[in-house]
Amino acid sequence: MKTRPKTIFDKRYSRLIADLIAIRKNKGWSQRELAKQAQVSHCFIGRTETKERRLDLIEAIDLMRVLGLRNPDIVKKIAELINA
Repeated sequence: MKTRPKTIFDKRYSRLIADLIAIRKNKGWSQRELAKQAQVSHCFIGRTETKERRLDLIEAIDLMRVLGLRNPDIVKKIAELINA
């Protein structure tokens, strides 16, 4: 049986994190500002962006909402990742 790489090394996960970083930067937010808005520690954001920590689906959706994505945009983003 072929083993799958951990999600954190999956190209789709890398794309999701890169997209979230780009959205954050386009808003002009630092990691600390995003953490403040999301009510999480700045370490959570930093470790997530460097892929030291893996986001689960709910955490990813919550961050997308904090970054201003609306539900249709979130569904579209997830569909793009599934079909990548």
